Amino acid sequence: MKKIIFIMGLSFGLLATNCFASFYTGNEIYARLMDWKSESPSNMTTASVGAGYVIGVYDALNGLSFCSPGGVNQGQIRDIVFNYLRDNPQIRQKDAYILVVQALNKAFPCKK
Repeated sequence: MKKIIFIMGLSFGLLATNCFASFYTGNEIYARLMDWKSESPSNMTTASVGAGYVIGVYDALNGLSFCSPGGVNQGQIRDIVFNYLRDNPQIRQKDAYILVVQALNKAFPCKK
């Protein structure tokens, strides 16, 4: 059922490519995650948006683009993405959702 929904969503997405908008880049999410991890975030709202964005992508694509094992918590997910963005500054200008998926796929590849 998840595959059918994914294929339908992908099909509709391809039909509406002129309406596509990326909300954040990796640079923006990285800055928000850096603020999230600080002792006292400068802006708790924007820090929370960054953390929530990562968890939203995780929730939407787990089992489709990556396959996390049971018991993974939100802190681990945020740390995986934060570390990936920290270690790969040369790609942070890309769309954030792509980078989140890449980070999580590297950590949790699906078995074939």
